[in-house]
Amino acid sequence: MAKVGGEVDAFCSKCQLLLAHTVIAMVGAVPVKVECNTCRTVHRFRGPSTATKSPAARKTRASPEAAFDELMATHTGAPRRYAPTELFAKDDVLDHPTFGRGVVSAVKAPGKVEVTFRTGLKTLVHGKH
Repeated sequence: MAKVGGEVDAFCSKCQLLLAHTVIAMVGAVPVKVECNTCRTVHRFRGPSTATKSPAARKTRASPEAAFDELMATHTGAPRRYAPTELFAKDDVLDHPTFGRGVVSAVKAPGKVEVTFRTGLKTLVHGKH
């Protein structure tokens, strides 16, 4: 199992090879940012399966923006203005003053929600009194 500071095999975008990398950041149990142990380039994690795909196949994946647009299309409810004092539930749509419109993807530890925005996942406080 990967952990921050540990090593994983990943595809290096600079070296264009599957090489050992040091994990810099993780989301849950998945590495998201790594540093190549050969060229020292820091980049997002690209697992071993990425190295076996052709460059054309890698480029045909849906962009994060397209995936976000699909997610928003399934959540047509009126967005609520984000405030730390408001309580949110899974699948609520909210408008955040900095990150824009997002969908609550999970209710985490007491007082925290994970929200999917166009720019990625963010953990926000909610229900703060």
